[in-house]
Amino acid sequence: MKIPAEFKPTPAVAYGLVTAAAFLWAASTVIGRGVHQELPPLGMTFWRWFLAALVLLLFVWRELPRKRALIAEHWRLILLLGFFQVGSSALLFLGVNFTTAINATLLNAAQPALTVVPAWLLTRDRVTPGQGLGIFAALAGIIVMVSQGKLGVLVALQLNVGDILALLAILGWTIYATILHRLPAELGFATTMFVIFLSGSLIVLPFYIIESAAFRVMPFTGSAVGIVAMLGIVVSLGSIAMWNTSLRVVGPNRATIFLNLVPIFGVSLAIIFLGERLFAHHLAGAGLVALGIVLVVLRARRRSESG
Repeated sequence: MKIPAEFKPTPAVAYGLVTAAAFLWAASTVIGRGVHQELPPLGMTFWRWFLAALVLLLFVWRELPRKRALIAEHWRLILLLGFFQVGSSALLFLGVNFTTAINATLLNAAQPALTVVPAWLLTRDRVTPGQGLGIFAALAGIIVMVSQGKLGVLVALQLNVGDILALLAILGWTIYATILHRLPAELGFATTMFVIFLSGSLIVLPFYIIESAAFRVMPFTGSAVGIVAMLGIVVSLGSIAMWNTSLRVVGPNRATIFLNLVPIFGVSLAIIFLGERLFAHHLAGAGLVALGIVLVVLRARRRSESG
């Protein structure tokens, strides 16, 4: 089996695909919150990404012997990417055991703006004053949301542990996005995703075993298997495939703007299906995050155009 690399959607279809990808990313957080009492976070994380790796194996198994030397050469980076991709997913699923889907989704929306920080630390990419202002605005928005707009919460350090875990997940994904390009293009998209998903699953496996022995066992009911299949195949594989396919048509700058739909979808789904409530501090924080994203993205675009 081969993944059709020649598929190129029309611009209208491509915009529909990036919108669908944003919807799926928001839905995964809401699903994680909705089933947190039934499914353990580490068990759900392991089976989600391991299933995604197994599905990819159907497409890449013939290529693996030929690319074995390349994989062996970059195994440390592959493990690191697996740690940040799958480990961050585990942190987010653990976080929604303690915080709302609305909080987790809105905090996750700050990722495009905060990606500049690890890019500067790891690659020394220059941060413009406008981007610095955008990062500050995004951080201010995060502070407003996790403190619920109350200064006393920050002073007393009475922060929700779920919000802290969600922020750590965001940090992990920003580092992942920053270093992913270091893997050689010769690996190919499908093989790259396979080795990252598999390595990340194996890293989470010991913690999943501990969780099963000491806390909760992952149930293998029909609903649990369906949720894992939804997260592993539709969200993990489907959203990434739709996103990368669309990037070839609309470009990363235009596609990145559609990440702003994630909090809109997430908040809407959380209110409709989980009965969560939207408060003023959510709106104020989301507004600051949105301002930060606009400043970071626009400044980056202007710099690339002028360069």
